[in-house]
Amino acid sequence: MTVIAKGSGAGASSFLRLETACGYLIRRTQQVHNVLWAEEFDGRLTSPQYAVLAALAAEPGIDQRRLGELASLDKSSIADVVSRLASRLWIVRERDSHDGRRNVLQLTSAAELAFHQLTPPAQRVQDRLLAPLDEQEAVAFTAGLATIARAHPAPTLPPGRTSPVLELSAPGHLIRRAQQQHTAIWADLLDRELTGPQCAVLYVVAEEPGVSQKRLGERAALDKSTAADLVQRLVRRGWLTRERMPEDARGRMLTLTPEGLSVVERTATAVRDVQAQLLSPLDEPARAAFVEMLSRVAFASTATSD
Repeated sequence: MTVIAKGSGAGASSFLRLETACGYLIRRTQQVHNVLWAEEFDGRLTSPQYAVLAALAAEPGIDQRRLGELASLDKSSIADVVSRLASRLWIVRERDSHDGRRNVLQLTSAAELAFHQLTPPAQRVQDRLLAPLDEQEAVAFTAGLATIARAHPAPTLPPGRTSPVLELSAPGHLIRRAQQQHTAIWADLLDRELTGPQCAVLYVVAEEPGVSQKRLGERAALDKSTAADLVQRLVRRGWLTRERMPEDARGRMLTLTPEGLSVVERTATAVRDVQAQLLSPLDEPARAAFVEMLSRVAFASTATSD
């Protein structure tokens, strides 16, 4: 992983270049996927909702816990998605014929019809996401993504059921799973020291002392409100200074304080270790190739969640 030395107003530090960090590239790719999904579906259905429909199409009659596992949604998220789809009369709950204490979930006939109609735009999202890669690279990239996402094999569809985009094997779903893996590893190694987005902010400012808040958001892949909130929090913690830009009174330029630089230096090893652990299921040659392909996918579009 590339490490670079940059100067800062508060001193000098050696740190991971943000654009080479797998976790950052995954988060940026997730944003690209979200934008593509919004363009294809125009509010008709969210990606987690499609994941639930796909999981139930693959394994009808499962309970909510198993459904959450397949769709990679936590307990509260799966409950919310199931509730929303049930209100649309797309999911029904039934008593398990083998265990009266257990409820199982099924797609309604309306949902099965809708799922068939929704699969082509879902496929287009995946195709557009992988467009920067050739066919062979797309296969290798998806396989690598499944490996670092620690994804279980996709379930076998029942006879007579087909799904060109079974969500468990779709790149968009695997990106979300990989992001969850990154979050879990980050929590283990950095605990409450700082969050991933906070780290991205500090690294951008360390690389570009005096960077504008707008430029910071673009580099760190943060929308305007999130960037503003993070900057405000880090200023309050004494890690950043924020001053008016000489050429634009409305703009703000950001610089690391000595304490902020100390945080970057103190956590640099743990940040590199997070990336190494995330990529650890891949062998050494495959890691470099995967990160290079991930970077192309992540930067194919400048779209972020503005």
